[in-house]
Amino acid sequence: MSGELRVQREPWRGNELLSYPERPASIVHILDDVVRAHGATEGLVDAHGRCTYDEFAMRVAGTAAALADRGLGRGAALGVVSPNSVDLAVLVFACAAAGVLMVGLSERGAPPRWARLLRTAGASAVAAAPGHHAAATSAAAAADLAEPAVMDLAELTRDRTLPWSFVRPDEGDTYAVVGTAGTTGPPKASRVIHRCSVHSALSYRSVLGLTSRDRTAVLFPLTYISALHAHVLPMMLAGGTSVLTTASRAHRFCDVLADEQITWMYTVPSFWLALLRTDRFSGIHLPHLRLAAFGGSAFPPDALGEIRRRFPEVALHNIYGLSETHSPATILRDDEFADRPTSVGRALPCMEARVVDATGAVVTTGDDGQLQLRGSLVTTGYLGDAGATAAAFVDDGWFATGDQARFDAEGYVWLLGRRHDLIIRGGFNIAPVEVEQALRHHPGIADAAVFGVSDGIGDRAVACAIVRDDPALRPRAVRAWVRTQVGDYAVPRHVHFVDDIPLTAIGKIDRGALAERLPGSPRRRRRHRRPGDTADHVEERARFGPPRSGTLMPP
Repeated sequence: MSGELRVQREPWRGNELLSYPERPASIVHILDDVVRAHGATEGLVDAHGRCTYDEFAMRVAGTAAALADRGLGRGAALGVVSPNSVDLAVLVFACAAAGVLMVGLSERGAPPRWARLLRTAGASAVAAAPGHHAAATSAAAAADLAEPAVMDLAELTRDRTLPWSFVRPDEGDTYAVVGTAGTTGPPKASRVIHRCSVHSALSYRSVLGLTSRDRTAVLFPLTYISALHAHVLPMMLAGGTSVLTTASRAHRFCDVLADEQITWMYTVPSFWLALLRTDRFSGIHLPHLRLAAFGGSAFPPDALGEIRRRFPEVALHNIYGLSETHSPATILRDDEFADRPTSVGRALPCMEARVVDATGAVVTTGDDGQLQLRGSLVTTGYLGDAGATAAAFVDDGWFATGDQARFDAEGYVWLLGRRHDLIIRGGFNIAPVEVEQALRHHPGIADAAVFGVSDGIGDRAVACAIVRDDPALRPRAVRAWVRTQVGDYAVPRHVHFVDDIPLTAIGKIDRGALAERLPGSPRRRRRHRRPGDTADHVEERARFGPPRSGTLMPP
């Protein structure tokens, strides 16, 4: 890693955890440091304008005062919904400086989901960008907020500027919460902690070797995790520039990369695939781009090779993390891909990782189990949910990720899927991710998703959805490939050819949606069964409808 950071154990959350001793105390201190060192530098850019770090900090100070004028001081909570903009970035830092808890509301979320988060956080108001006022009003009413509960975000953040100053936050303070994006239940409000955010930003700056000459395109929403931690904060530490974009279409994002001379980009595999399918990307000249990354799900090997071919000078990284780890947990660096292309790398210097079995015992190298993490990147828990916190944070400060994984002897991690995604068939535990990786190596397959369905006799059958490169590919060939690459126990009973793979709101495979639309499921069999049909007849006749692809934008 470039720019190695000194690491030592420090007391945190009742344990001695790996930490970076030379660090700012909070994200507000990071802003203060960049103002002192790079105040005249262009700091943040959006579609409406540009500002230096000096100008940004004065807007932050003015907005913190505006919050106080509206009765939002230390200990208050404010819901925030907006596309990426300098206005939104100002509000993020103003809340942190004023001690106001920012409740990040996803633009793609629905008012009932927003209302649950607002109630959990004890919010008293919502700041909304134009286009979101009606939905924010509905959510505020559902959360029983006193009227008028919704304020205009632009008006709040543009009314005034003041000389930059701030009250020192405690590094253990929760300055924001985000709704976790799980697909198995209602969202939990994961705490975003100053100390953890600082360690996350320092990790990114160190691994990437960022400098004041770097410019990053921020595609992730600022109301979530990765935008702040992988982009804005590391750029502040380095004195570089963050370009906040709403260009969720691939061809528009290409323009941002070229016009803004971007050096660092990071997005999910699905958006990379969209870029590779765009004519603009195939002929684009990006001489400034030197750093790139993907994360959130597995990357098809052919697509990875195509990126390497088009941009041989770009260092590519695979980043694994969660909301609860403030973005990164492990990173596979560019120079490690050749030997371990399907690994997610090793734990960051301020993070420890282990794999445990169902009893909590640490497994031996090479064995499967649940991945647990511990370190200065890990949150302190879920706001308003002591039960979920106790279940996820086990003995001695270890966080149970819910991801199945295995290690090799050198500490590299391989993800095998979510624990609840495991398919148990005939006594075998089948990890969907492992089968998907094998399928993506087939020359006729562009993408694949694997999930479990009931076989009607109390066991689970393997099903897969395939995006074909070769239109002549047939289910028999798919099954034969899995048999030779993984084993006969993992051969899919159901093979379906689709145009696209449905995704969750953060760009991960939505296995629940796939299982729901499986033609052989009980609901669809009732809908399509004809006299004399067997389940096999129904399955052979039926096909998926148009897939409901999720957003290409990650957390």
